[in-house]
Amino acid sequence: MAKPKPNNADVFVNLGERIRKLRNKRGWTQVIMAEKIGMDRSFIADVERGKRNISLLYLVVLADGFGITLSQLLSGL
Repeated sequence: MAKPKPNNADVFVNLGERIRKLRNKRGWTQVIMAEKIGMDRSFIADVERGKRNISLLYLVVLADGFGITLSQLLSGL
């Protein structure tokens, strides 16, 4: 049986949770993370809450900032 396809909102929420966990694992606040990767803190907050449809470019920047591959960032979403 095929795995049910998540709706868009689920993907954004799951991605946001993953980003928050990665950030917290490194001991970064949203402000520190924003400074490290060159994004606005409010943008990061919106992404973490699943309120933003984040572009591929920003996903690459996030993965690079965490020192992981894009594949690792998106795996299992």
